[in-house]
Amino acid sequence: MAKGMILKNQNGYFTIYNEEGSLSLCRSRGRLKRKTDVLVGDVVEFDTGKGSEAVITHVYPRKNALYRPPSANIDQLVLVSAVRTPDLNFFLLDKMIVLAEEAGVEPLIVINKSDLAEEAAREAAYFYKKAGYPSFAVSLRQNEGLEELKAAFQGPVIAFSGPSGVGKSSLLNWILGKSHFQSGEVSRHTGRGKNTTRHAELIQWKPGCFLMDTPGYTYLDINTIELTRLSYLFRDFRPFLGQCRFNNCLHAGEPDCAVKKAVEEGKIQRERYESYLHILDELKTKDFRR
Repeated sequence: MAKGMILKNQNGYFTIYNEEGSLSLCRSRGRLKRKTDVLVGDVVEFDTGKGSEAVITHVYPRKNALYRPPSANIDQLVLVSAVRTPDLNFFLLDKMIVLAEEAGVEPLIVINKSDLAEEAAREAAYFYKKAGYPSFAVSLRQNEGLEELKAAFQGPVIAFSGPSGVGKSSLLNWILGKSHFQSGEVSRHTGRGKNTTRHAELIQWKPGCFLMDTPGYTYLDINTIELTRLSYLFRDFRPFLGQCRFNNCLHAGEPDCAVKKAVEEGKIQRERYESYLHILDELKTKDFRR
């Protein structure tokens, strides 16, 4: 019996990085397959002594799991957006941060392609730093901000996520020092990226540290989040939670709301608060439809 981590799932065949530092190819046992999905990042036990192929026999408890991409035990989620082509979508980025916070994964914000609009990229990175998140404006073309970004990585499992066409794969290839991930382009017709990554896969960057590219997105489903929990998932709101007149305050139209007061006093950035209200409306619509 051996132990290792799932690096890749390709048509039901799992590539596993084992404790000796070598790779094994396994299948999942039928009973285990029905009981639980095996995710990239899972730590598993596998039996190498039965028949012609190794078989996964046990999945260890996960410390977290993401549904987009389907992956487990992520230490850090690098959220990549481009400042231009495609234009930075603050609302989509805020939703991704909320999903990372809900999953218990530490987010790190990257504003890529800063050479296309240097001042806007710096301002966007500063905006998220003020909200409490490590944030970097970077440019592969001008080799700016990249070493600082690498110094902020906290492994051993680091996943990259973001909309299509923002340069995730090119950024990963630069970090790896080789062309492993297929990079895409932005459609002239839609202004959106063309998705090139089809599945989650962990690639060894250095001993004991792995990087993951993930399929791009243009829409994120946040319907699993409870209305009353949303404010906690905004890191910049937390110092003011529990100070409202009502215990069940949603920080929307209620009187004597500490969060709204913090917005008025400039302690919470108004754009972040507007994002919160937008997401809250989505969740209320979801609750209404039930």
